[in-house]
Amino acid sequence: MSRIGDETVHGFDHGRKSSVGTTAVQLSATSYRATKGVQIKADAANASTVYVGNADITADTADATDGFPLAAGEGLFVPVDDVNKVYVRGGASGQKVFWFAV
Repeated sequence: MSRIGDETVHGFDHGRKSSVGTTAVQLSATSYRATKGVQIKADAANASTVYVGNADITADTADATDGFPLAAGEGLFVPVDDVNKVYVRGGASGQKVFWFAV
């Protein structure tokens, strides 16, 4: 059984990635060491899917490299150790995502 005190972290960071378009971009160009991982949420006003993955991410075009799709308002937790290891790519230009690293 886990206790609340066992789940605390020493810090966190958060941000937004605006103007996500049809090319892969880092969620954050700045490194932030995450102890648990990164929560990502697609903006509720997005008109297209946003894909989450690594640097070679594609958007619904290749089985081997397609990212994880997020429709408007959907979220995903990625258990990764640095926020700058996560990339996003939109199905269209002008998409937005928010992130929270713990």
